[in-house]
Amino acid sequence: MKVTNTMNTNSSSSHPPNRKYLFLTMEQVQQSHNVVQRVCEATKHPMNPLLPLGRADEWDGRQASPWAMRTVLYDEEEKLFKCWYNGTDLTDQQSWASGYAVSSDGIHWTKPHLGLIEYNGSKDNNIVFAGWGSVLKDDHEPNESRRYKAMLMGPVPKNDYGIRLAYSPDGIHWHEQEPFKIPDWRGRNPDIVAFIKDEQESNPDRRFKLIWQDTHPSKKPGPDAVRIKSIAFSPDGQHFTGSTDNPIIDPNDGPEVENHFVMVAPYEGYWVMPYEAAWYTPNGLGLYGQYMGDVRLAVSTDGEHFTRVNPFEILIRRGSHGQWDDCFLVASDKPIVKGNTIYLFYCGQGQDWSYWPAQNISPNAETAGVGSRCMSRMGLATLPLDRWTCVETQDREIPGTLTTNPIEIMDPNIELFLNVSSLHQNSSFVRVEVLDGTSGQVIEGFDRHSCERIEQDAIRCHVRWKGKTLSNLRCGRYQFCIELCGAARIHSYSLS
Repeated sequence: MKVTNTMNTNSSSSHPPNRKYLFLTMEQVQQSHNVVQRVCEATKHPMNPLLPLGRADEWDGRQASPWAMRTVLYDEEEKLFKCWYNGTDLTDQQSWASGYAVSSDGIHWTKPHLGLIEYNGSKDNNIVFAGWGSVLKDDHEPNESRRYKAMLMGPVPKNDYGIRLAYSPDGIHWHEQEPFKIPDWRGRNPDIVAFIKDEQESNPDRRFKLIWQDTHPSKKPGPDAVRIKSIAFSPDGQHFTGSTDNPIIDPNDGPEVENHFVMVAPYEGYWVMPYEAAWYTPNGLGLYGQYMGDVRLAVSTDGEHFTRVNPFEILIRRGSHGQWDDCFLVASDKPIVKGNTIYLFYCGQGQDWSYWPAQNISPNAETAGVGSRCMSRMGLATLPLDRWTCVETQDREIPGTLTTNPIEIMDPNIELFLNVSSLHQNSSFVRVEVLDGTSGQVIEGFDRHSCERIEQDAIRCHVRWKGKTLSNLRCGRYQFCIELCGAARIHSYSLS
């Protein structure tokens, strides 16, 4: 997505209370000089991988990650991180199941003994599903027995159960409904990618969103078919209608060769979609080379039509050579926002994944099924609140500016706050001036020279002009010209 020098020159918006403007798109920028939009790379946790593998005799001794069973969420009511993940054992039969784990901090995980599903002659384990899929917690559901909802499929080796909705009062004990299909699936059972309840959605018929993946002919060198993602909407989580504009992301439309899974979530008036961008490295492994991939960012302003944000910039990077996640990453189904932190849980795979996926393996090779015989672990990467993207100067040296679209401010008590980073006293700082939204002239006393320089990183920095604030102005139509000096970054501005 390019940063243009001029856009939306005649647009304006009334200011709703507590509105944030993130630079996930540049649609709110009217003019810019010497600045660019960037994707911010998430920081991996130093204790990765986090979720422990089971013992050699347990069901998840080989893999324990939110891949096919895809959900990690934070339960505000119980103050717990909860993870529904899939695992495989170390036997040649490759037993698959889905387990449940909890954590108070998202770092240290416990696998409770649930006593629900038998493995190797015992129910003394944390297996919660025989199949896999995506889970959500519906805090507004009046029926407590349906507080948790899951979209499930499986189990392997036969997927005869079909795709079905399940309900639970606690995320552990589930009651599964009858399987269903929607016409878009053409009689097949696609992979479940994400199942969310979207409280941001204004259309009640689109309150629940189901994202799935299917295959589509490839237009690039490599396998004949690639994975595409599609979306369907529902008022109740049971009756779905597919988008007429599917797919929502297709590797044929981007620089990557393949998309695998994605995260999807509403976020401050936008919808974010961290997606897996993958390619084949021609190193002699596999029919097309070794499959490798990382996580990048797409965004939507309507929850249906997504655009890649600077598709050559990485949100979650593969590990360096020799690390546990140095081959490819798999995104879980939804990000978590807790306090001032965005949590991005992912699955990491190492270089032992030499022949994968199935279409990359010779039919006669002894490596058939190698993917399920390799290790997969769960990792965590984080971002500070709202810092998916930023605007910074082209070279992070020469100053630049951006001017917002005009905003109608109707509340005399409104104040201006910035989310800024990479600031240093006297060398990397931010200043703001207020413009008349009609004439474009600087408001007296609110010029950049009167602005108190912002020189310390902050999620929420109050902007002042020689002791005055935005509330000293009358209601009216205004713009903000934000000056970035040195390495300064701005991630969002808010009026509240």
